[in-house]
Amino acid sequence: MNLANILRIVILLVAVVGAFVAIPQAALILVVLGAVAGFIGVEEDNRQNYLILAIALTTVSGALGGIPGVGGYIDSILGDVSAAINAGAVAVIVTIIYERVTS
Repeated sequence: MNLANILRIVILLVAVVGAFVAIPQAALILVVLGAVAGFIGVEEDNRQNYLILAIALTTVSGALGGIPGVGGYIDSILGDVSAAINAGAVAVIVTIIYERVTS
């Protein structure tokens, strides 16, 4: 198990636990973990898929709130994961720009 997989698991754990319990500075934790995961965990051939995932997850993260009982929790989990993925997407974009400028 590499560092990128560990970061993904920690992001999911923080998102799921954060849906049920208030975690101080959870947004900051998710953004930092997501940015690090974006820098080290997204290979060059998966960058486009990762950016599409960020757009799709942002689009659907608030769509399941109408489900009685569990909708709020699902929205919270998807919203937190979306924050981490979007931070990773920023890292991927910065990496792409850096590679184009330096090559």
